[in-house]
Amino acid sequence: MKLAFKKRQARQPHAAKADPLARLVGLLPQALTGSADEMERRLKSAFGNGEFRERAEVEQRKNATYWLLFTALLLLLLAAFAAQLARGGEPLVAVERPPYPAGPLRIGAEAEAAFGETSVKRKVELTVLPRDLDEAEKTARVRETARRLPQLILGDNESLAAVETDLKLIEYDGETGVAIAWASENPALLSDDGVLNRVAGRAGDSIDLKARLSLEDVSEVLEIKGVLGGGPASRESLAAGVVGALAETVAAVNASAEGESLTLPAEDARGVRYRWSGNASDLHIPELLALAIFGLVLYRGRYSRIDKQIKAVRRGMIKDFPEFIDKLLLMLNAGLVVSAAVSRIAADYELRKANGKPRPLYEELAAIRQRVENTNASLSVELNRMASRSGLRELMRFASIVADNIDKGSALAEKLKAEGELVWKLRRKDMEEAGRLAETKMILPMTLTLLTLILITMAPAVLDM
Repeated sequence: MKLAFKKRQARQPHAAKADPLARLVGLLPQALTGSADEMERRLKSAFGNGEFRERAEVEQRKNATYWLLFTALLLLLLAAFAAQLARGGEPLVAVERPPYPAGPLRIGAEAEAAFGETSVKRKVELTVLPRDLDEAEKTARVRETARRLPQLILGDNESLAAVETDLKLIEYDGETGVAIAWASENPALLSDDGVLNRVAGRAGDSIDLKARLSLEDVSEVLEIKGVLGGGPASRESLAAGVVGALAETVAAVNASAEGESLTLPAEDARGVRYRWSGNASDLHIPELLALAIFGLVLYRGRYSRIDKQIKAVRRGMIKDFPEFIDKLLLMLNAGLVVSAAVSRIAADYELRKANGKPRPLYEELAAIRQRVENTNASLSVELNRMASRSGLRELMRFASIVADNIDKGSALAEKLKAEGELVWKLRRKDMEEAGRLAETKMILPMTLTLLTLILITMAPAVLDM
């Protein structure tokens, strides 16, 4: 027996060393993983003077695992951020143009221009214009607008055969990018803006409009000619020349609208080389913010699982307390004394608990029964300790009533009956509050469901417009 005990003692330190999480807990500060002594103190305050060290160490290992994941994510993010800063942002080779007729796309970039041993870096803003349309595409867009135009200008009228109100003479078709210019054949009856003058006309008068549909590119080219000197240039003049070449190249890139994508030049005709990259100054900000929130949640929740267990125990005790009072009253009225009644209730629970989940209040009463029978402890003292650990006012009042009965011989049944009515009343009140809280929580999903039904109902009508 002694030899086996020594062997187990020898294996325990080895097992602790072999556990990487246990070593990680030892390396991390307790401010992150939570103090095992604090966890044990909280557990003892709720469950009594039991052995909770192992449970506290398990919680520390869980917290250490989460912090290990947090550290790995942080290191990966910092490595990516450092690498991107080192290379000045992700290389830009091509940028997809926005679809026509969308507006230009503006992106920030870093440009490096080099000539010989001279190089400069500047932050620039690139303007990516929509690609140019060929003649066939322009014609197709104009014809599409012409086809849809009679319906687009109706306004509140049902058809052009019976115009009753002003027409909606649009000047631009956002889907095709076609510009429209209007001219009325009878401005006194209908203005060029589509305003109808009913006084100037009679039923049956004709309303004639002319629409000029145009989809044309307007461009301006500025040509600057100069002469290059043949003497050697200084470093400062070379740098100024490279800066000027970079400005001209950026201007040319911003004015370009050819091709499906914008290809950034790697070299110009003068031999100036370019390397383009995205701005690295504002990279990974959302990721860093999300990681910081994750770390804050981990730090604030290091004791949360234990606190949830304690709250669950207290809720269970409050839930079972009215039933316990009723059982105790029944046995007292049957002629049992309070100690025998409590012992009988605890013994009955121990016989039946294998068939269901443990119930915190009856578990405490069973432990009190064992201490009273095995160590001849005082029932009132044990009940007071249980009430103090739980922090529940109902149990404190019950322990005080039992202590008064044992010490002073006060009427126990009458007081317990009043206490039972009170706790049942409080339980009904708690259930009503829980019901109202559940109704409040249902408001959001019910609102989302209602909005979904409205969208489904209105979708066909919107699509037919």
